Amino acid sequence: MMLKSSFRHFLRMFSAAGALLCLVGLVSLWSHPVANAQNMDQDDKRSIVGVWEVNVGGAPFGPHLFTFHSDGTFLSSNPDAGDPHTSDSDGEGTWQTDRHGDGEIITGIFKEYDADRTSHAFVGVLTVTYTIRLKDNTFTGDASATLTDPDGNVVPGFPMPATFTAYRLGFAPKGFPPG
Repeated sequence: MMLKSSFRHFLRMFSAAGALLCLVGLVSLWSHPVANAQNMDQDDKRSIVGVWEVNVGGAPFGPHLFTFHSDGTFLSSNPDAGDPHTSDSDGEGTWQTDRHGDGEIITGIFKEYDADRTSHAFVGVLTVTYTIRLKDNTFTGDASATLTDPDGNVVPGFPMPATFTAYRLGFAPKGFPPG
């Protein structure tokens, strides 16, 4: 009888400890800035790291998603069908930051590889350089896009200017980015 009672007591204690650990985990997850963007502290708002909804003025298809990783790498994505002539890969690149007063100045570069939609042939590399200014949950800036052919020659009409207007994912006003 004593053994059975001790085992039940152990199970109750074990269950209570498990429930407490689950509760602590949920509170931790809820309070984490990635899980709850509204609870970001000031340092988080001053970091470019994260996912952004971006309108790229001058691009064949303006709406993009940009992801800035803490290791200085970068990803850009937009619908492949946005350009009727070429199919392009996701943009991949690097970035660096310089903190200035109430925001950051970020400079970076990324590349996309382009293929002809009809022949499926490699047609070139789009290289984009940019300088943006981060302020809380928005950034804006200028970019320059250069398209080179498979031999490395700059395609006529390039370099081409572009502009970035962005909001951190979850902070964009309704209807942004314009499509």
